Amino acid sequence: MLKWTCGMPPRTEHVMLIKLEHDTTVIQYDDSSDAVIVTRPTIFGKMATHTIKSPYSCWTIARYLHTRFAKVHTLNVQDVFPLMSNEDREFLISGITPEEWNKAFPKDEEA
Repeated sequence: MLKWTCGMPPRTEHVMLIKLEHDTTVIQYDDSSDAVIVTRPTIFGKMATHTIKSPYSCWTIARYLHTRFAKVHTLNVQDVFPLMSNEDREFLISGITPEEWNKAFPKDEEA
């Protein structure tokens, strides 16, 4: 049985933080429905921060990441979050922001 093990400080009137394994934090501000994800160092050696604008709640995203880190999640991210953008889903999988992706894999100008 999967146990919800993330620590969460008391919710303030302005922000909710959900701390997960692997140095990952999901943040949601009261005045926004966006989820801000801060995750472990990426291939570029720095912590990555990315804002996800989607209809999914902060809790839903945190739950997906928690089960993925526990290696019990067998569903594909596109099946769990069909309304999320490709860039946002890639960030949940790899922790690579769209800017880092474009830097690592530049688009071929001749194509």
